[in-house]
Amino acid sequence: MPEYPSPHELETGMTVEIEQSEDEEPILGEIGAVIGEADPTGADVKLKSGARGRVRKVTHR
Repeated sequence: MPEYPSPHELETGMTVEIEQSEDEEPILGEIGAVIGEADPTGADVKLKSGARGRVRKVTHR
């Protein structure tokens, strides 16, 4: 299983790639809020655009 960033590694304003569901394309955006606890499937965040999903990778700090 891949390792994803944990919630304590994420900050508001970071640019990340999130996955909303397995059958949708990943979305790139800035974190508005970290809303989930640590989870093996990735931290749950809400982007400033309003999209919500699990972080797959940080693209810009």
